[in-house]
Amino acid sequence: MEKRLSILNMRYTKILLLALILFPFSIQADTAEEVGLKIAKAAYENGRGFTDMVSDQLMILIDPKGKEVIREVSGKTLENLDPEDGDKSITFFKTPKDVEGTVMLSHTHISDDDDQWLYLPALGRVKRISSSNKSGAFMGSEVAFEDFSGTDYRKYDWKYLGEKIENDETFFVLESYPNYKNSGYSKRISLTDSLDRTRKVDFYDRKGELLKTLYLEDYELYKDKIWMANTMRVENVQNKNMTIFKWLNRELDTGIDKKDFEKSSLMRLAD
Repeated sequence: MEKRLSILNMRYTKILLLALILFPFSIQADTAEEVGLKIAKAAYENGRGFTDMVSDQLMILIDPKGKEVIREVSGKTLENLDPEDGDKSITFFKTPKDVEGTVMLSHTHISDDDDQWLYLPALGRVKRISSSNKSGAFMGSEVAFEDFSGTDYRKYDWKYLGEKIENDETFFVLESYPNYKNSGYSKRISLTDSLDRTRKVDFYDRKGELLKTLYLEDYELYKDKIWMANTMRVENVQNKNMTIFKWLNRELDTGIDKKDFEKSSLMRLAD
């Protein structure tokens, strides 16, 4: 009898472990909102764990006829460990001539509107991006100013919609709603893979119509724990334009001067 109970306990343990592997979120949370939040947080944490980062990348603008404009961009990111606040980032345009020296500073906030400033060499001054303009296009691309904080799960309310198979791969499907009133989106629907990597995001405009789709591709593993996409492709389904970001390199934990992430440093960085 004891032997039989032991065998039954072993079988039960194996079944429980298998269920935890196959359905980790459904067992640990009860509601679709709780499950969605857990998956979104895991995907967010999957790309963190560094102090700072510097990178070089290409921004490629492609119109409906296939004409390309290529810009060389460098970036800096300062990770914020404050649970009540978000990260800081700097985007610096190196070429071509018409955008050379343009610098944007973005500071993500969890509860309040993000702080964003743009230095335009032609005007010789720093311009603050108002909260009502954050849905506007960033430097003529299909990326909006508000997209710079789009990876921070704390700025959205989440809902788990189930699973979906695309290209023989199973994804978690999440719906998210911006929790700040000036967003240009009514909702987003994203696909997250089994490694907690966001692979696709559909953005819906304020009318509830599909506006654009973001594809995150060519993931690379850093420090044996941090997944980052080396290609981000945004396809606007309404105007047929496309913007592609291709990372040429990344360096983590370089010891960036925190003063670089202050508004007063923008003009100095542009020189």
